Amino acid sequence: MTFRELKNYWPIVLMVALALGLKIVLAHLPHPVAHHYGDFFRASIVVLIGAAISFVVERWLRRLSSDRIGSRSATSLRFLGRLVLYLAIALGVLAALGVGLSSAVFGSAFLSVILGLAGQNFLANLIAGIGLIIFRPFEVGDRIQFVTWQFSVLMPSFAHEAMKPTYSGRVSDINLAYTTLITDEGVPLEVPNGIMMQAAIQNHQRRSRYQVRMRFDLDLELDAGELIDRLRKRLPTADVGLADVGVAQYGIVVRMEAQGKREDNLRHEVLEQLLPIVRDMRYSVGMESAESH
Repeated sequence: MTFRELKNYWPIVLMVALALGLKIVLAHLPHPVAHHYGDFFRASIVVLIGAAISFVVERWLRRLSSDRIGSRSATSLRFLGRLVLYLAIALGVLAALGVGLSSAVFGSAFLSVILGLAGQNFLANLIAGIGLIIFRPFEVGDRIQFVTWQFSVLMPSFAHEAMKPTYSGRVSDINLAYTTLITDEGVPLEVPNGIMMQAAIQNHQRRSRYQVRMRFDLDLELDAGELIDRLRKRLPTADVGLADVGVAQYGIVVRMEAQGKREDNLRHEVLEQLLPIVRDMRYSVGMESAESH
């Protein structure tokens, strides 16, 4: 292990040193003080030692290669490891405070706390996280898009046609409360697990072909048949046709799909071929109008 790697473990040394310091202080406290505050010291020692162990285990779990055990197993193992560690720390703190396990489980105070937490977001997110691990709508490393009513997004338009108000990114972690996505802009996005359980999710990792549908409204002065023919020649794999006809405009729809290309790439390819055609046809119409005058 290099010196740089050892430097990353300074929090463990600090937490263990604090725990040993508290243990020494507790051993030398006067009896009346130890009687009143001993449980607090012992609970603090449990928290520090538990945090140090969690730090080590968390680093070890993160170092597990998905190539060795698979992304599904790695995600599940990290989630369950965190759950077991935090539960063990909580039970250790209760024991240090002198609360018996049976009293903690069956006591009215514990039941009141549980019933109070049942309506809170943390417990809901914890249960939702377990559901995400079990039902696997996505895995760490998948690129997903999700739609949810809790996060309002303005409906954008692309070539006069509405798009779904989605958040998109690559899943980097699923912990006890949040799902972490690295968005297409490179910014980490922390989404509560409860939100992800209710959201409509598109998993791009589980489809083999990408499809895009684009609509364009054009002046009636431009010959629709000529434009469609020229666009079909430039995009032989695209499906091009009329959408509707208005008083001064008509609409065309372009559908295109490809394997291994994202939607943005397909949109760029369509626009790259359409713009020169429209510009050339408008120039021809302008020249004919000038000649007629």
